[in-house]
Amino acid sequence: MPEKKVAEQVQEREPVYSREELIAAAFSFGVKPEVVAGALHLAGKDSMTRAEAEVAIKQFLTRRV
Repeated sequence: MPEKKVAEQVQEREPVYSREELIAAAFSFGVKPEVVAGALHLAGKDSMTRAEAEVAIKQFLTRRV
């Protein structure tokens, strides 16, 4: 039974992408590379998962200027 828990934990981990990878994949988020760079800067991170990047981009686009 402990093997099943280990397998579940491995599946739950999301890959972490670097700043360069996220900026290069900006169009997969539906935004320009500049938006991703700004979102990463605002979040204060150089690497994050896809889900974290989506949240950061959304916060960046809806922030008050």
